[in-house]
Amino acid sequence: MNDFVIHAASYLGPEGFGNDQTSLRAWPSPLKENLARGELDGLHWSLLSDSDPSRFLRMDLMCRLGFMAAELLAVNFDAMSDARRDRLGVCAESFTGSLDTDIRFAQTPRPSIFAYTLPSTVVGEICIRFRLKGPVLSLISPATNGANAIAEAVEWLRDGDAEMALCLGIEAMNGSTANSVSLPENLLSRDWHGAALLLGHSENSPREKPFVSGALAEVCRKLCSCRNPLAKSIR
Repeated sequence: MNDFVIHAASYLGPEGFGNDQTSLRAWPSPLKENLARGELDGLHWSLLSDSDPSRFLRMDLMCRLGFMAAELLAVNFDAMSDARRDRLGVCAESFTGSLDTDIRFAQTPRPSIFAYTLPSTVVGEICIRFRLKGPVLSLISPATNGANAIAEAVEWLRDGDAEMALCLGIEAMNGSTANSVSLPENLLSRDWHGAALLLGHSENSPREKPFVSGALAEVCRKLCSCRNPLAKSIR
């Protein structure tokens, strides 16, 4: 059976943000208190970088979370060859999908909002940003653990459809949007987060014992909870 290594992992959620090299960092106050309440309007690119990419300024919340999670991986995609990027797939999974944007569009129908009323838009934005041309997939799941995104990515690697795979788990529901309409309790109780894993074949990669988990967000939390961990692999 093939082994696949987790080359990089990142996470951002109410408790903080970071990757497998930096560990988790706390949000600055008073933003931390707002994010804990589900008020996500303060999530700006300047929290990660000194300059905003122009596309980020017009993105919806789901795309911003996915975009930030991918950037937090600290992977130099630009240094990869064209052939490598042509075989790097992207699979995103979410429970709420683009619901936050769907509600906003229903309240204020504008073309700039309509462009983000598909949960797959985040995949397209990431592919444009990093010039990735491998297989792509957007999944709406009854769970928020990212297991299906990882399973799909592993199948791509096993079948030879991709050489590497970027897996994303995203939950994006702004508190103010949720409060503007009547939503089921199971939607309101979901914690927002953006999490990412970069998977690849394990050849020539140092690792310890196989690391197995079906939860994308939990994998990222574990990886980000310790500084400079050894490389992890999954079967």
